[in-house]
Parts: sequence; C-alpha cells; structure tokens
Amino acid sequence: MDPTKSKTKGNKANSTLTSPTPSPEKQPNGFDLGLEPLRILGACDWSGELTFLMQWKGCDQAGLVPATVLNNRCPQMVIAFYEERIVFKDDCDEDSLDSDCGYETTPSPKKKRAPSA
Repeated sequence: MDPTKSKTKGNKANSTLTSPTPSPEKQPNGFDLGLEPLRILGACDWSGELTFLMQWKGCDQAGLVPATVLNNRCPQMVIAFYEERIVFKDDCDEDSLDSDCGYETTPSPKKKRAPSA
C-alpha cells in the first residue's frame, strides 16, 4: 500500500466533512459550462441566498443557479416563472368591513392623548 494515497483519501474525506458548503455562486453552473437554459424548475433558499433550480437544453441534470446570476442573464425567464405561480385571492366581499380578506392584519395602536387642561 502506498502511504501517500491513504493520506490523500483521508484528507479528502475529512475536508468534505468539515468544510462549509460552498455558495452557489462559487459552484460552476450551466452558464459556466456553455449550456443554454431551458426552464426554471423551482426556487429554494440555499444558505440564505435565493437560488433557482434550472433545467438545461441537451442535459439530463438540473443545477442550482443563484438568483442574482439568473436575474441578469435571463430576466424574462425569471418573470415568467413568477407569473406562472402568482395567486390572487378574490374571495372577499367588498361589503364586509370586518373581514380581513385572508390577509394578516394587525390593529393600529391606540394613541394615548395627554389630558386636556
């Protein structure tokens, strides 16, 4: 057995377990590989950063792309993704002032007035 091989295997395993997950901006994505985007499959929060799961033309694997990158490279694709998923609620009666129409509301705080002299 070669001792240098066992050292690199041990060091590699330890470094992957102890190293923090790299940010999506530092990982190569389909744009870096010269692929064309096909569509956005979904969105997620990756360590506090919004990322999109992308499907690429001519590729079976999907990949994460930071929103900052995709917003600059394919803004119309990002807009279309959000437009397909936006939902407006229209089940509120205009006559009912007591209803919050499905929106979370908080009452405004009452102001304390100084006593009149």
